[in-house]
Amino acid sequence: MGEPLAEVIGTGDGADVRAAMIRSVLFGVIMERYVFAHEPAASVPTAELAPALTDVLATAFGGALAPAAPHRPDPDAARDRADSGVEQAGQDGPPPGPMPAAAPPEPGGTSASLFALLDECAARHQLAVGRAVRAHGISRPAYDVLATLREAGAPYRMTMGEAAAAGPVRAGGLTQQADRLAEAGLIRRERDTDDRRIVRLSLTAEGLALTDRVAAVRADQEQELLAGLGPAERRRLTALLGALAQTLRAGEGEQ
Repeated sequence: MGEPLAEVIGTGDGADVRAAMIRSVLFGVIMERYVFAHEPAASVPTAELAPALTDVLATAFGGALAPAAPHRPDPDAARDRADSGVEQAGQDGPPPGPMPAAAPPEPGGTSASLFALLDECAARHQLAVGRAVRAHGISRPAYDVLATLREAGAPYRMTMGEAAAAGPVRAGGLTQQADRLAEAGLIRRERDTDDRRIVRLSLTAEGLALTDRVAAVRADQEQELLAGLGPAERRRLTALLGALAQTLRAGEGEQ
């Protein structure tokens, strides 16, 4: 990391100290988030961690940041956003600050600029969802579990395995979220009478009502996010993104 840091912050007075601070922050995040998996660092979605970490690093850089290179989305970072892990309900902390804007599209619409804009749009949407969920006193992973059960339809019941396969919360995180939701009275955990190894989750009346309230807020937010697009533009964008998604899924299958 030494040479890239020197290119950005130079070699003047205090540069060594600031470089050491930057390395300490980055390695500290790696240890807390991935090695020791301490909460809440292990569970904060990348889309929420990035702007907070940016503020810290901007201070460490001393405000003398060089122009950023065009952002190239990292598949691992995308998976981090999709798998938001386990968050302590009601302990998410204050909403993150403003996100840096993606680089404007380059002439000719390069793939880098396209995916940078897609990445920014997805991150901003995730931030909006996170704020809506926190306002109702639960974490994003907890809401994901509730929404997965809601989407299953009446009687809003699934086995743990079915919920893990259908939703964004993986099996390990699902167990902890289910415990917390059951304690809050938002779901019930029921063991199969014939096979005690099978555990089913089902929404309570309170859980269903809360899920629907959050879903209504999300729907309003999404309409606001799309307010700048007319009906024809929305249909065109949906068709283009659908075609892109098909291409990406086909590429995954070949790999």
